[in-house]
Amino acid sequence: MSISCAWISRGRLFVKRDDEDVIEIESDFARNSLERDMRRAGNNAWKGRSGVWGSLGMEPPGAVPWENVEAVRQIRFVSVAPGDHPSEIYYVLDLGAVGGLFSYDIDLEEETRLMHSQAFQARDLSRHPTDRRIAVSVIRDDGTMGLSITRHDGLFGKGVSLSDTIDEAPSWVPDGSAKLVFQSAAIGRNEAGAAVGQSTRRIELLDLEAEQITNLTEEDDFDLLQPRMLSDGSLLYIRRPYRSSHQKPPALLETLQDIVYFPFRLARTAVYFFNFMSMAFSGKPLMTAGLQPQKNQDQDPWLVLYGHTIDTRKAMANGADKDPDRPLVPKDWELIKRSADGRQSVLTSGVASFDADPDGRVVYSNGRGVYLLNEDGKSTMLGKGDLVQKVALLNRSAFAGLEQTSSEA
Repeated sequence: MSISCAWISRGRLFVKRDDEDVIEIESDFARNSLERDMRRAGNNAWKGRSGVWGSLGMEPPGAVPWENVEAVRQIRFVSVAPGDHPSEIYYVLDLGAVGGLFSYDIDLEEETRLMHSQAFQARDLSRHPTDRRIAVSVIRDDGTMGLSITRHDGLFGKGVSLSDTIDEAPSWVPDGSAKLVFQSAAIGRNEAGAAVGQSTRRIELLDLEAEQITNLTEEDDFDLLQPRMLSDGSLLYIRRPYRSSHQKPPALLETLQDIVYFPFRLARTAVYFFNFMSMAFSGKPLMTAGLQPQKNQDQDPWLVLYGHTIDTRKAMANGADKDPDRPLVPKDWELIKRSADGRQSVLTSGVASFDADPDGRVVYSNGRGVYLLNEDGKSTMLGKGDLVQKVALLNRSAFAGLEQTSSEA
């Protein structure tokens, strides 16, 4: 069976089509934006070499040896979705201060900028199977997240969920209607209005025409993530154990440890402070032990998946020599299929992200690789990745049938 899919690994976008090799998609807009920033930084570099630092005959702190230009690069892909045909994809770019929505034709190697702005901080996106509207989850200024519906060209976005919640991972129901499923978590606040925690993530159905939200399923001790509805009414989603986000009061033993270690921590802080001052003024460190140059500083050791932070270095160290394909997420992160009558079954475990078409074909990632889930429950590797955060199935047969029917009508 030929499968085309895309995935995001460490902010980079990769595509595998059928039996072809994996290719990386690069954004011309992002590259041009980076080149402009570098030229601007070069044109303004003289400002740091004058003034009080130049009068003292010293280099400014901005020229210290630990400076790494590549480490400040703030361009990354954050979400990907299938387009109008198998060779087209949609994606969201995070450029630091600016966010944008783009489409890309893989055959033509042509990128189309749909929109970008400083106020656009989108994460997940999903394209409607017939009218091509796009649903995205957007970060608001108050720290909440809501859903927004835009035209196929990214214009005239309209917020459709305005409650005090974290609404993410929208996915259109594959019947051509104006309905979508998404995950939602309520925010708990104290008397001052500050957020103190989040509830478990549940799955809800939004009917845009009826302007009504229905709770499809939730569990007290589990988060339910990334819902996908199939043509037969079944629901696929990831189930993981719920972990409270509010801060617990410290235990007595932890308080005693802080008291005992306080003098040592204070001395360490003083050493690092004077070492920093020596580097800033003379370019020479006070300490020479353990100061090897850091390589690959952009290799973030943390993987954040819908509010859950994973120490990837620790996960990779545990048994990585025996099993190089060991999942980055625990086995209790399960892919669940819930039939229309409410029966549940576990399809596979150790799932960090997944996508499915209306016929039930599933591609998923365990954080290290991308796999096709076969009908017999076994998995076939499609490609390897490093900290895979999002996957998207590109060739969707049922969607194509809906689009053809819509165009004939």
